[in-house]
Amino acid sequence: MSATTTREIRLDAPARRITFAEAMDSEFAKIRSVRSTYWTLLICLVVSVGISVLIAAVTSANWDQIGASDRATMGVSTTVSGVFFGVLVTGVLGVMSVSTEYGTGMMRTSLTAFPRRTTLFLAKACVLTIVVLLLGIVIAFASYGLSSPFYTSHGVDLSLSQAANLRALLAVPVYLTLVALMGLGLGFLMRHTAGAISTLVGLYFVLPIITNFLPGTTGKDINKIVPSNAGGAMMATHPAAAGATPELSPVGGLITLLIWTAVLLLPALWLFRRRDA
Repeated sequence: MSATTTREIRLDAPARRITFAEAMDSEFAKIRSVRSTYWTLLICLVVSVGISVLIAAVTSANWDQIGASDRATMGVSTTVSGVFFGVLVTGVLGVMSVSTEYGTGMMRTSLTAFPRRTTLFLAKACVLTIVVLLLGIVIAFASYGLSSPFYTSHGVDLSLSQAANLRALLAVPVYLTLVALMGLGLGFLMRHTAGAISTLVGLYFVLPIITNFLPGTTGKDINKIVPSNAGGAMMATHPAAAGATPELSPVGGLITLLIWTAVLLLPALWLFRRRDA
């Protein structure tokens, strides 16, 4: 009798359930293996920090020509003003993390490996959140560190010991992350890179222009809650000047941007679970 025991292989045995950690590992591998990811992150970093420093240098050089009311509104949000130009890049990253898989047919492979669509969706969102949060922290502190000397040399108080200043600085990575998640939602909704990016650009640049032309207070009320202005409110350290249109509070800006993100992500998840790849 042979000492070797032959094990019966059951072909009808249920497949092993894929864990969320394994889905996360797969998404990290994808985002690391795509060269465009590194270029996108680098462009966002260079644009955000570079423009912040450029604005600080030009402002410092023309300090005597700046009115007292404008000086009074300067704060940490001024030192990171370049983020308003770089934020769209993180939205593009969110779009491309989904749309490229649809464009290449890789999404079908992903769904074969991870048939639980909610798990795959959440894994993509979590990986994108981690990457953009880390990028945002680097951008925030690099912009602050390089730009603040231009303002402090003129007596502007930018000390992070003040809660408002620290809160404004930490709002930068949160703002970038929420915009990236909005891009992710658009990527799942439209499954087309150009269409999703065009929609994102419309939300950030076209919609505020349209609302400015609306009559009465309607346009001003809508303008306050567009994504770009909600993000700006998150990083504000000073209230609106007397006579100016009241803006959202930092908490109001955060809530508004969270609503925008949810409005895009929840339908995206619903459609992702029901549509074919």
